[in-house]
Amino acid sequence: MIAEDRLLRGELNSLWGVTPIVNLRECVAADRALGANAYSLVFTTYHTSSNFDFVLSELQERVIAERGEDLYRFRWLVLIWAIANFDFFHLYNDRGIIEPAGGYGSPRFGIAVREMEIYRQAGKRLYTYAYGADHRTREKNLALGKWNFCTECPEPGVYCVCDDAGGAAMLQVIREYSTAVVAHGLAMRLIPGARNVPYLTVDVNKFSPRRSWSQGDGNLIVGHFPNHGYFKGTKYLEGAIHSLQAEGHAVELLQLSGKPHHEILEAMQKIDVLVDQLISGSFGLTAVEAMASGCPVVCYLHDGVAVADREGCPVIEANPDTIKETLRQLIADRTRLSKLGAAGPDYVRKNYSVEALGRHLADLYGETADLPKPLKATIAERTKSLSS
Repeated sequence: MIAEDRLLRGELNSLWGVTPIVNLRECVAADRALGANAYSLVFTTYHTSSNFDFVLSELQERVIAERGEDLYRFRWLVLIWAIANFDFFHLYNDRGIIEPAGGYGSPRFGIAVREMEIYRQAGKRLYTYAYGADHRTREKNLALGKWNFCTECPEPGVYCVCDDAGGAAMLQVIREYSTAVVAHGLAMRLIPGARNVPYLTVDVNKFSPRRSWSQGDGNLIVGHFPNHGYFKGTKYLEGAIHSLQAEGHAVELLQLSGKPHHEILEAMQKIDVLVDQLISGSFGLTAVEAMASGCPVVCYLHDGVAVADREGCPVIEANPDTIKETLRQLIADRTRLSKLGAAGPDYVRKNYSVEALGRHLADLYGETADLPKPLKATIAERTKSLSS
């Protein structure tokens, strides 16, 4: 097979996609750090970010406009190109290269079965990842405790997989075709058989050191940057801040939603603390970026949630029941904020940096990809430099 021939020559060609997650670039960088010829592929982009290697959104839009009936053929052509050029595929559970997605447990989510069959027949390695809606089922989430995504969902069945039986069937099929199923954080509680890899990856070299915190009586500026406020507990944060303000406390809320990625990063330099979320039970990429920039983070963590180095994690824990008192304490104790903010960059460097993911990918490949010994040795040698 072409895939095995390339691996025997020491070539590792990998493709990441197709969900346009903002840190796909950093995942690709981690793969490249191991010597892989790694690239990202997307068919759509969010207004928050469009920094990917192969962006086929304009071409796809033209196909839809001029020859809509050929959309599926277009996707098949892209798959043929990908099969010819890549041997390791890193895809999120929601969909792959060809359409339609799903149909084996969920009508909207799931990498096409035929695509996964082709990967297997062609000797490709398929790694599947969780990002959120692609694995979140209602009863499993409700069982996590008082606070979770589903207790606050305004329209069950609209945003996520939701159906527990259908979601389980979908994930089971994906697991059968995957070289390995990858998850992190809360997804480890929801996806059976997943390997815990912390892929909320950031390039720590792109984050500037934070300014020092005011130790005086200035307002505590609380940042909150949700895409979907109902899934982040936004109303509870707003209520807590309004209540504290009514009591005369010096606190204000800087809230942004749907803004380009660079604007969110700029806003992190203006706030004293980020409230990431209060109900979901695990932090996301925005929280990691805040910690990398030295900004302290408040969020709700479920008991036993599989974040990296839970004991060493500098996150300030709070939920809707405790957020008001947590903020009250932070208003009075800016020194605590300064210490936790200073701990963030080292925590991210050790656990969520490009180099950290590179080490995890090396372990993942070594344990699951059945690599030729020379290539395995090359990756092991490159991994040493990531640990230095």
